[in-house]
Amino acid sequence: MVKETITYLIKHKDMPIYVTNKPSESNPEISYSTQFSRAREFNGLDEATIDMNNHIAIKHTRIEDDKYEEISYE
Repeated sequence: MVKETITYLIKHKDMPIYVTNKPSESNPEISYSTQFSRAREFNGLDEATIDMNNHIAIKHTRIEDDKYEEISYE
């Protein structure tokens, strides 16, 4: 059985910096990092209250595959 999970990272359009937090109406400030590994993953772009005119979405597809096989035991 293969399980596929899709998330999105958000990068600034003009600079190599990535969004590290989830801004909201009560806390609209966006935090950034130059480290790709610190980028926040969003489940969907509709949950991000970020102006996408200044940003680029990066789609991350994670594929998990479980494998089963019979083995002989002696």
